[in-house]
Amino acid sequence: MRKTQTLRDLLTEFTRARDLEPKMLEQKVFVLWRECLKAPFGTKTVPVSLSNGVLKIYTEYPPFKNALLFYKQKIIADLNAELGETVLTDLRIEIRPGRKATPRDISHNPTAPKIPDTPHASSNTHAPTPEELDQVEQTVAGVTDTELKTSLRQLFITQSREKP
Repeated sequence: MRKTQTLRDLLTEFTRARDLEPKMLEQKVFVLWRECLKAPFGTKTVPVSLSNGVLKIYTEYPPFKNALLFYKQKIIADLNAELGETVLTDLRIEIRPGRKATPRDISHNPTAPKIPDTPHASSNTHAPTPEELDQVEQTVAGVTDTELKTSLRQLFITQSREKP
């Protein structure tokens, strides 16, 4: 590895070598959600999961669900335009009454990477080695955006768990 490589070059090389580009685009949806949606929608709704192009969103406010359903096609088009390709095909909005919909209440905890819910995941996973964890930390060390850094860390650790 050359000492003069930039962080961008290293991340690009890392993601291409492990075919992580599609997963990175999916993770970017979670980062872009608040940026693309104006308040109060971006702050009173939480994207929870993305599977097969369907983004699941939680809110505790029924009027927000109705508004999101009304603007669904525009939201999908805006997010896909921001991503530069079609990642989203649908939104599924669920109401979680009586409590705030926050990432900590939902299975999307940015500090605890989640193994995907796929039939082969449990038989084809392993705990990341200390070397792999160190490599992930070195890779994301120069990223200043905390949300992006957390998403990248989660993505890289999840991917290292899934390899045989």
